Amino acid sequence: MNKTRVEAFTDAIVAIAATIMVLELRVPEHNSVASLLEEWPVFVAYIISFVLIYIVWYNHHNIFHKAKFISRKTYLLNGIWLFLLTLVPFLTHWVGEYPDSTLPEFLYALDLLLWSILFQSMDHQIVRDNPGTPADPTDTINYRLVLYIELIVALIISFFWPIGCLFILGLATLILAIRVFFLPGNK
Repeated sequence: MNKTRVEAFTDAIVAIAATIMVLELRVPEHNSVASLLEEWPVFVAYIISFVLIYIVWYNHHNIFHKAKFISRKTYLLNGIWLFLLTLVPFLTHWVGEYPDSTLPEFLYALDLLLWSILFQSMDHQIVRDNPGTPADPTDTINYRLVLYIELIVALIISFFWPIGCLFILGLATLILAIRVFFLPGNK
């Protein structure tokens, strides 16, 4: 498979997904700070989703940069990963509209968990297809275990305290962003 085409297609899908999310933000009913603050769940979900999309776009670039060969299996994993990514704008809007409901919060956290697992699987496949290629710095037990635990806790919390799921996802996103962009050992 042509690596450049896969990267270009992925970049386009990521850009579209990030753009669609901002279109879901509503103008407040009244021109006031109080009216703006009423929309906080939508803004929080948007910020979480945008930061996560930006992080995975950055990490996707890193894992594909190191690859010389892209197999059909990597291409398939990338397609499934993109499918899960394209659900993020829909789920972001749903969570913003119904922050106290279990189903949107649960499905949002589940999508993020599956998305993360697919990314790790894609990185593993690229390493298998390209012997001698190092795994992504985020593909370590420290990065993944902490992230997976946070996402699983968010899934469980969604049944008892749906809005708490959003807070846990926000915290997980903040921790991930700090680890990826500010701690040594990442490109």
